[in-house]
This record gives sequence, C-alpha cells and structure tokens, in this order.
Amino acid sequence: MMRPFIGRARVYVWHTVVCIAVLALILAAVWAVSYALSVHHRHHAERLLQQIAKDSSGRKHCTGDLCSYDFENSFAFTNSGPLRVLRRTEWDYLGLRPWQVTARVETRNGELTDIQFMALVGRGRGWLYNEGLFSGNMWAWLMVSIRANSERFEPGVRLDKEYARENAIRTGNQIEAGSNGILVRKPALDTPGSGETLVVNLSRGAPPESRSVAFDLNLRCATAMSPCTELCQLAPSAWKSYSQFQKSNGWWVDEPADCAAATRH
Repeated sequence: MMRPFIGRARVYVWHTVVCIAVLALILAAVWAVSYALSVHHRHHAERLLQQIAKDSSGRKHCTGDLCSYDFENSFAFTNSGPLRVLRRTEWDYLGLRPWQVTARVETRNGELTDIQFMALVGRGRGWLYNEGLFSGNMWAWLMVSIRANSERFEPGVRLDKEYARENAIRTGNQIEAGSNGILVRKPALDTPGSGETLVVNLSRGAPPESRSVAFDLNLRCATAMSPCTELCQLAPSAWKSYSQFQKSNGWWVDEPADCAAATRH
C-alpha cells in the first residue's frame, strides 16, 4: 500500500519541481529580454542626447519657413500595451522601470531657433499606488527639462535680476551663469505621481561649457540595477549649479549622501 503511494508522491513532487523550474526560466527569459530592450532604447536616447543639435532623423513637420523635428525614446512609459505589466514598481528591484526621453528641435529658414529636451525616469520601490492586478502602479518621477531659446531666455534673466534686487538676494552663480547663457531652477510643483524636477534654460548662444552643464545627464539611471533616487544623480552638473546658488543665499538645500558622489567631478 505504501509503495504505490510513495511512488505517486515522488512523481507529484518531481512534476512540481519541474513546473517551478520552467516557470523560473520563463520569468528569467522575460526579464532578460525586457532589460535588454530597455538598455537598447537607452543607448538610442544617449545618442540622441549627444547629437540633438545635428540629427535630422526625427519626425519632420514644416509650416512655411518653420520646421520642427520630434524625437522620442522610452520603455514601458505608457500605461497600455504588452509592456504595461512592467510598470509595476516591484520590477524596480530588477532594474526595470518606466522612462522616457523626448526632444523637439525647431528651425526657421535653416536657423536653429528652439530646442526642448525632457528626460523622465521612474522612481519606485514597492507599492506606491495599485490600480489592479495587471495595471501599473503609480510611480514617482525624476524629471529634467532643458530648453534653449534666446527669446525666452533673456526675459527670464531680467526678471531674475529684478527679483534679486527687490529681495536683496545674492545673485551668485545664477546671474553669473545667466551671463553665460544658462539658468537652473527647481519648481516647487512636483511631477505627477510625486517626484522632483529640474528646469534648465539656455540661450541660443550659450557657450559649450554651459551646454555641457545642461546636457550632462546620466541616462544610465533608466536601467541601473541600483536605482537613482535623487535629481543630482540624473543631472549632476545642473544640480550642482542649483545647489551652489541656494547655498550662496544661505538657503537650505536637501543634499543626500548620494549627491556628493554624483557631483564630484
């Protein structure tokens, strides 16, 4: 009596072990393909970041003498499609998180007139907000927005100088940077789903060193196994400029230990 029972039990145990092993292999394959896809798109985004002012392969729209080129690269960013399941914040422990890089370049009569660039990286660990078994959770975001437009830049510098005079604020690096064609701000309004944002404004004639500060973005944050949780990790140079301005006026700025390592260069 016992031998047949033991034999059947062994078969059931063996089948269970095989099923678990197969499931583990499937999950490992899904993760490997998804992670490779995210890294592949990130490499494209990094090339876009390096060649944004020269690349003309974006979607082109022209009206008269005004033309715009739109670029976008992302991974699991929208809350629809087969990648929707990868928006769950638990995947962040395995280096999978939603991210998006977009850019818009405008020209008039062949002259570059406006550059808009935005990078968003999901920042989530655990259950932030659950919308259902197969729905993505609400993620927090790290966002950097960069714009190069001389018509918008100069008025911004003037307003900052007037505000500084009226409130006896030491202009420090911001106004000095303004003369070098760059201003960095951190809006009080956080991104949807909570998070943090840096806004960088460049003049059209900003020198190379100012552009280097603006476009010094660490897009590896999109696929890093150890996640980026601070703006200083995503945009180290821009954060350093903002932080120095805050400190020059004796204002408090939250700088976690990760920021010291990220901005040390």
